[in-house]
Amino acid sequence: MSPTTGAASPNFDTAFKNLKQSVTTTDANAFQSTTLEDVWKAAEEIQEEQRRRKSVRNMRRIEPFLKGLEKYSKSIEILCNGTPYLPWIWAPIKLMLQLASEYNDIFDKLLDAYCQIAEAMPQFDRLQVSFCNDASFQAVLAMVYTDILEFHQRAYKFFRRRAWHLFFDSLWKSFEARFQGILKNLAHHKEMLMKEIVINDIIAARAWRAQALEESIIREKRSLDSCLHDSIAWLKVVDEQQDDELERLSIKRQQGTCEWVLKNPIFKKWNDDPHADSILWVKGNPGTETSFTTAYYICNSYTTGRNLVSEILRSLAVQVLKANLDLAPYIFENYANKGLAPSIVRLRRMLHEILETVSSARIIIDGLDEYPESDQRQVLTDLFNLGKLPGGQCRILFSNREGKQLDKVLSNKPTISLKDESSSINEDITAYVQTSLEDFRLKFSDKLIDNVQRRIILKAEGMFLWVRLVLQSLEQCHSIQELKNAVETLPDGLEEAYGRILQHIMKELGERDCQKAIRILQWVACSFRVMKSYEIQDGIVLCVSGSVLDQNSKLLDGFWELCKPLIEDGPKNTLDFVHYSAKEQVFQNNTCPFNFDISGPFLHYHEAHYNLAISCINYLNMGHCFIDDTISDAERQFRVVNGFHGLHHYANKYWFQHLYQCVKCASPVPDDVLEDILEEVDDKFWKQDPGSAATTIKIDDTTSADEIKNQLQVLEVMPMAHHMGMDIFTFNKFLAQEKYAHQEPHLLQDAEIKHDPTHFCVLNYKYQAIVQSLAHMSYDSLPPNISKDDMDKFKEKYLEYAFVCRYRECPRHSEGFSSFSERDNHETLHAKPLRCADPTCQFFTRGFTSKTGLLKHNRKYHPLPNEMSVPDFQRFQPVLDAKQLPINDVLPEVLQIEDSPESEEEPPPVLRDSSKDLSPRTVKVRVGRAKRGLPVHNCQYCHKVSSVSEHYDTYTDNRLGLHTC
Repeated sequence: MSPTTGAASPNFDTAFKNLKQSVTTTDANAFQSTTLEDVWKAAEEIQEEQRRRKSVRNMRRIEPFLKGLEKYSKSIEILCNGTPYLPWIWAPIKLMLQLASEYNDIFDKLLDAYCQIAEAMPQFDRLQVSFCNDASFQAVLAMVYTDILEFHQRAYKFFRRRAWHLFFDSLWKSFEARFQGILKNLAHHKEMLMKEIVINDIIAARAWRAQALEESIIREKRSLDSCLHDSIAWLKVVDEQQDDELERLSIKRQQGTCEWVLKNPIFKKWNDDPHADSILWVKGNPGTETSFTTAYYICNSYTTGRNLVSEILRSLAVQVLKANLDLAPYIFENYANKGLAPSIVRLRRMLHEILETVSSARIIIDGLDEYPESDQRQVLTDLFNLGKLPGGQCRILFSNREGKQLDKVLSNKPTISLKDESSSINEDITAYVQTSLEDFRLKFSDKLIDNVQRRIILKAEGMFLWVRLVLQSLEQCHSIQELKNAVETLPDGLEEAYGRILQHIMKELGERDCQKAIRILQWVACSFRVMKSYEIQDGIVLCVSGSVLDQNSKLLDGFWELCKPLIEDGPKNTLDFVHYSAKEQVFQNNTCPFNFDISGPFLHYHEAHYNLAISCINYLNMGHCFIDDTISDAERQFRVVNGFHGLHHYANKYWFQHLYQCVKCASPVPDDVLEDILEEVDDKFWKQDPGSAATTIKIDDTTSADEIKNQLQVLEVMPMAHHMGMDIFTFNKFLAQEKYAHQEPHLLQDAEIKHDPTHFCVLNYKYQAIVQSLAHMSYDSLPPNISKDDMDKFKEKYLEYAFVCRYRECPRHSEGFSSFSERDNHETLHAKPLRCADPTCQFFTRGFTSKTGLLKHNRKYHPLPNEMSVPDFQRFQPVLDAKQLPINDVLPEVLQIEDSPESEEEPPPVLRDSSKDLSPRTVKVRVGRAKRGLPVHNCQYCHKVSSVSEHYDTYTDNRLGLHTC
């Protein structure tokens, strides 16, 4: 017989290939050789095994499905001759049953699914004789084949996932929408075949099928997206931070370099051998680290006030989740939708669970040496535990410098030391130097540049960072003699290279530029996040008390080049150190013998935080214009467009943090300048005396109030700062409570303004409103003092991060978005993160603002079996004779109907009209059947008393023992 022909053939072939590509080679071979008889035998063996375990399930539920497949297979047998299609309609069933038989609940769900498919399948045996050669009938057969194999494909994906039984319930719920679509398809085919089959019906069926499939895919995607959205919101991860860091490193990387790592035998064994150690360490000296473009988490030096271990675990969880979207319902249902905080304990458990399900995971941690040793120890412990997962599917690579803690833990692990890979690194350095010197060849002779290239490669000693610093310093050479002198006096090692740069700042720059460079380095070194260049640009000007930022005092772009090559510009207009070792160098005591004549480090933490606090406070005092009624809107718009408020978001959030860190780093001393500007802040922004709000704002958790007091003890010698800190910390903790943490943004904004002990919230929202008005302002409506060019520059430079998230604990609270719509879309991650787990429930999209609301909803509408209320036991009350009842008994709620001996049914109670007068009356009670001489029957199953005919007419299944009364 010939294989399938006509329109049916592509459908059979596509469905078969889709399923075959999703299964392993071993399973595919087993499926091809499985007969329907094998499936029957497997079902019987499972039933016998369950009988031995005394956990028998109702295996008869699968019988209609297998019989239906048998009839269907006979209908398509001729069509499938010469093809491998036929066994695949039943072969996966055997595997699914065997895998699920160990878990009763899962086994029941699988049997129920097979039962539903059987009910929806057409009766092919009734139509085969009449339509076996009909092309339209064959097309329907192909559609049914596609539906059955699609179910097998989805079920196989569930059952072949690692640790599938732990996640089955959540994953199956997410599949419900698609499963219902499959059942609808089968039911539609059944309905169509029961009618007269014509070509138009088939065409319409195909169109209907395509539309139904599209709708089910959309529903499933919407459900998955919602679960993923809420899971990421629960984890509180800002993906852009890692993306930006990865982009910064990728930009630095010379094309073609570092590829030798992937060919290294130690790396290949770590990556490919499941029995090899799951930990690999790539170590090097400062400036020799290899930057991996596939890095999973890249550490940086902005660690103050952050829970670093939690950040790493949460970031890893989000990335694994995005790579395995089908796990989103499980994370949503078991973690995000519980209303519990993402604590370290929960993060550890969750990461272990989701990593157990993936076949292979590679985690790369770059720059762990930039974290404090205490955090390094905890990070290593947690990640090592991940590497111990069974099967070795999770492997972890650390790329960092040597260090005391890192050496202690990683020294006994497989290691790629960059010291031992000098030839490969020198090849990379040669390629990098050669490319970087191309522009020099346009100004100088090839012979001279060749000599420069040789000298740099010879002295590099495998340090990429040293090479970068040297090449950037050569850019300042504008003559042949200057270039020759620079090459002849190249620094020895990285420390001397840094020393020369700092010496240049101290001795070769003028006093004004030197102080400016120091301020720039203070901002880059001590800020709480990566700073935008325009933020530092304004912060430098405002470092002196009473300073004003205007057109005359604002610095020109390029100001930061005073500190090159210690700092560099990065993605999204940011400035950062060229390497973490540069930050270490400016805070270390000078040991370089030829360095400038100063004692101690180049920068001091307490001085840097002091100057940053002064700058932020000066900005806030200057920003009072937004709530000053004497200032016109036109003047405010002019100031914003000209960039006089670029520091607004950072200063508004971190001004007190810098003051606090300044006091923590050194013993506070009386400071008249600081006291004066704090007095000005008090006069302009505090609604009442500082400290009074801390006593009136109520925090549900009393331990939080005690923690705030202990945290601010270091400020007690500065009463004004201490009282302000009490108000600020208490207010922030107040807004972090469950009542406000997940409110709708506009409600949160109202609550924030109402309870804020200061005017800073109003100041911030006024600034946002002005920026919004400027963003939507047309050129024709510009004020006279704002030109079109000014507006274009403002939008290009400042608008990209102008609209901040209104949830204070979010990292985007000080680094916003380019439009209100982007900000509003982001804020949905915070608002109402608790939703009903049932996608068909209206509260799946509406959600709840509190855990209590969700729990009440679930108990009422979606109770678990152990949460369902059991009816109270009603003790049997004997029927009293009418003579024993009080004569004047009054029943105000229900009128009793007088019983008639001729009537065998008790009429339903009638609600009484409460407007009528309730006067005492005689009550007649229904007399029992036996007392009236009527036949009675005591049921042997339920012990009810009734007439024999009535009872057996109602319950006809008594003969089968299926009593339902």
